[in-house]
Amino acid sequence: MIRLKIRDKIIGLLVFYFLVALVAIGSTLLVSWRLEGGAAAINDAGRERMRSYRIAYLLEQQVKQPTTQLRDDIDHEVVLFERTLSELELGNPQRPLSLPKDVDVKTQMTQLRQTWQTSIHPYITQILNTVSIAEQEAQLIQYRPMLEQFVSGINDLVSMVERSNAHATSLLRFLQITLVSLALVGTVLLVYLFSHMVVRPVTRLREGIQRMAQADFDVRLPVTSQDELGELASGFNCMADQLQDIYATLEQRVEEKTRSIEAKNKELAALDKEMAVSEERNLLAQELHDSIAQSLAFLNIQVQLLQEDLQKDHITEAMKGLAQIREGVQESYDDVRELLVHFRTRIGSTDLETAIRSALEKFEGQTGIKTAFKISGSTPLLQPEQVLQVMHIVQESLSNVRKHAQASQVEVELGCAARCTIDVRDNGVGFDAARDAGDSHVGLRIMRERAHRIGAVLSFDSVPSEGTHICLILPATVQENKIV
Repeated sequence: MIRLKIRDKIIGLLVFYFLVALVAIGSTLLVSWRLEGGAAAINDAGRERMRSYRIAYLLEQQVKQPTTQLRDDIDHEVVLFERTLSELELGNPQRPLSLPKDVDVKTQMTQLRQTWQTSIHPYITQILNTVSIAEQEAQLIQYRPMLEQFVSGINDLVSMVERSNAHATSLLRFLQITLVSLALVGTVLLVYLFSHMVVRPVTRLREGIQRMAQADFDVRLPVTSQDELGELASGFNCMADQLQDIYATLEQRVEEKTRSIEAKNKELAALDKEMAVSEERNLLAQELHDSIAQSLAFLNIQVQLLQEDLQKDHITEAMKGLAQIREGVQESYDDVRELLVHFRTRIGSTDLETAIRSALEKFEGQTGIKTAFKISGSTPLLQPEQVLQVMHIVQESLSNVRKHAQASQVEVELGCAARCTIDVRDNGVGFDAARDAGDSHVGLRIMRERAHRIGAVLSFDSVPSEGTHICLILPATVQENKIV
């Protein structure tokens, strides 16, 4: 059984009463609006009937004594007739004017519109454009039965609207009587329910408290509901039995609970501290590998190249190498400073496409290995942390190309179709992916961890002497937030 609170019961009753009243009042207003719209429709249909006869009369006068004024009057009446006919068909909420939502009324209105457009109006135009008076008189004779039939259709439409209004009037009267009855019955019912649910339980509770104040701990209250007042009555009954025990053991229980909470808080604090230290160590190890270790490896290669250039007296190449060493040292300094400032990212708000292009330009300038960048689809919109993890994976891939692949070209492709993917390919010596792509390789393991952080999937495909292909598949949520 569902246990409803007293507040929920009261709110439910009031809301139900309000909704019923709202439906009744709304229905009354709707029916009144329909009656008003139907009355306006009857009035306009009557004007259309009189205007039809007036147009016929003006046509007859035009045939007998044609004048420009009569022709203008006929044209004006035709325009008014079409305007009113259109308003009857479409309705006008501002007046209001509307036909009943009835299939027969709609069909009759459509027939009137078609008869006017295909028969009456073209025939009026034909009479006006005929030059011979004899032909005009003959056409007038043929026009009169057509007009009577058309007017009869208007009369049928008026009768349909009147019948609908009569039905709506009866419905309005019924709704008004229902609304009055609802107000009377609802008021009596609410008074009874409030007295039964609130007043009586509160009165019994007050009497029990008065007896309890007089040290009568044998007093009990009947539990007649499962709401807050029922819970109060049940709690009151338990209070008389347990009052002495609670006072006797209260201090001891508080001390036991306090000691238990303090012990658990100490355990949680120790666990939190250990987890924070572990996460910081992992992050520090990854950052050192991705930044400082790679920079130092690069500087080692550049120093060797510088030594060879100096031995061969290649001063120009030596100066270029020295400039790259200076740049590498500065980069290592920046990385160290970055680690000391809470591992602040250098990507910022840069989009992924720009970040990859910048990394490739820097890689090609430092290593001389040709790079190519392809993009298909719309660039995905990533958070700065996601861009940082993706770029670390790309940079680690490029670092592996530089250190191990012996490649002459590397290609990075960003594709965004059903899923966004980043593919890094080189034409180097490759390696045995089944043997060397396990967790024993620190760089590959860190790349997998970074992919896991952003919910991506990382795969390696390499065969000796056939290059290496690294594929990063971003999560589906990234594709949903693409930049259009």
